[in-house]
Amino acid sequence: MLRYLLDEQISPVVAEQVQQKDSRIWIASVQRWRDGEFRGRRDADLLAAAAAEQLTVVTYDLRTIPGLLREWAELQTSHSGVIFVRRKAIRENDFGRLVSALVQLWQVAKNVDWRNRVAFLPPD
Repeated sequence: MLRYLLDEQISPVVAEQVQQKDSRIWIASVQRWRDGEFRGRRDADLLAAAAAEQLTVVTYDLRTIPGLLREWAELQTSHSGVIFVRRKAIRENDFGRLVSALVQLWQVAKNVDWRNRVAFLPPD
């Protein structure tokens, strides 16, 4: 089942609002997940910890994470999925659009195996 972990660039308010829209959606923010243990940590550490708990990372980071995912693919290292948010389409402070996009994605892809999957919001 699709379970979201918002990286530290995304406000925890987004997680709260997603839960208010649909309480069936499991979602956490890095700021609060594991008492904030992964705030400021390397992307590889976050992806590995998320994979251990089968959490799909949601991020605006199109600068460093794609390279890390290519490296992991070459090493055959698995992750639990990454959802990239396009800044031009959903601004970081546009919580309403991000919340709606996450809820909609969950509704259509909640039962998909997210292992090693990459998606974009909004979708093409």
